[in-house]
Amino acid sequence: MKNKASKPMLILFLIQFLVMVGFGIVIPILPFLVQKLGGGAISLGVFMAAYSIMQFFFAPVWGRLSDRIGRRPVLLIGLSGYGLTFFLFGLAGNMYALIFIRALSGMVSSATLPTAMAYLADITEGAERSRSMGMVGAAMGLGMVFGPALGGWLGHYSFVTPFFVAGGLALLVLPFAWFFLPETLRQPVVNPGRKRPEITWAVVKDPMFVLFAFNFIMSFGVAMFETTFAWLAAAKVNFGPREIGIVFMVSGIAGVVIQGGLIGRLVKRFGDARLVIAGTLLCAAGLLLILWSGNPVSVILSTLVFMIGSSLMGPTSSSLVSKYAKDGQGVSLGLFQSFGSLGRIFGPIAGGTLYGLMMGLPYVTGSVLMLLMLVLGGRRISGYTVEPVMQEN
Repeated sequence: MKNKASKPMLILFLIQFLVMVGFGIVIPILPFLVQKLGGGAISLGVFMAAYSIMQFFFAPVWGRLSDRIGRRPVLLIGLSGYGLTFFLFGLAGNMYALIFIRALSGMVSSATLPTAMAYLADITEGAERSRSMGMVGAAMGLGMVFGPALGGWLGHYSFVTPFFVAGGLALLVLPFAWFFLPETLRQPVVNPGRKRPEITWAVVKDPMFVLFAFNFIMSFGVAMFETTFAWLAAAKVNFGPREIGIVFMVSGIAGVVIQGGLIGRLVKRFGDARLVIAGTLLCAAGLLLILWSGNPVSVILSTLVFMIGSSLMGPTSSSLVSKYAKDGQGVSLGLFQSFGSLGRIFGPIAGGTLYGLMMGLPYVTGSVLMLLMLVLGGRRISGYTVEPVMQEN
């Protein structure tokens, strides 16, 4: 099984790596490109949100389609469409076209991750499956390290060059996916199974609701930061695309180190609950420190504080949901991810709007919301304790 799955695993690793490179490559240049096309902070927020909106609605659609027609065609559609949309980005001449292409990119790119996970589930079992899922997660993390760095470097010379490079990389891996990804679905799934968990008012009564709310606030704050940081850094310390790319690269490396190597040891020593609280505090402090920074070094260090907090809070909060879910892990984790998706939808719009009113408002708002969540839900989070079990091991 291992030898048979090695080539498909490598292709899936490359696909997810390139998808995240493509997502990250535009972060350092987008605010400057939007400004060049006559857009403002609100336009940038709508542009960033369009991607997450389409992913929110289309990821389950692609997942169900892969159950019916097979994994391979859906992956090939997602990869080729994703590459083509980046070429369209490079040709866009106004904000309307840019937002439309961003939405189209979110729609087609959402075909890759759920289908890749389903493909892995088809070709692996047991511990091998967990390891494979971890490799895909690592690929995505590496993509977010190299993407912003590449985008910042290329964007220093031309705002449109990164789009053509990202599109070319995606299409470059397409022939390998065509020849080395065999179909793994043995027979169509007539009933694709459970739909996306619905968010209704009843979810407030869910024992996991405080963790769902934490994930929404965290995703909301990160989205506001990603939307406005380039403009803030440009205004405060005269950063351009290259410097913004370096900041995101350094932060991405810190995130990969924490989530890929340190988080297990930290959980064994402190427990998930304490790390959720510590991560939230670091994020709130990081946002304020970024706002108060007055030189390039302090901007980089403050951003590191914020990203370290995010890296601590993300995996530990989802781990708590999986350990304490009473209505089934699938349902609870689905709701957890849905709240995160909503944060990534509303965060860019709110961040752009608030930045348009006052430059520091997105950072103050994000920090206050995180601290408010700690005041209202920190005690409940502290009740989720698994430290004694960890110590016995």
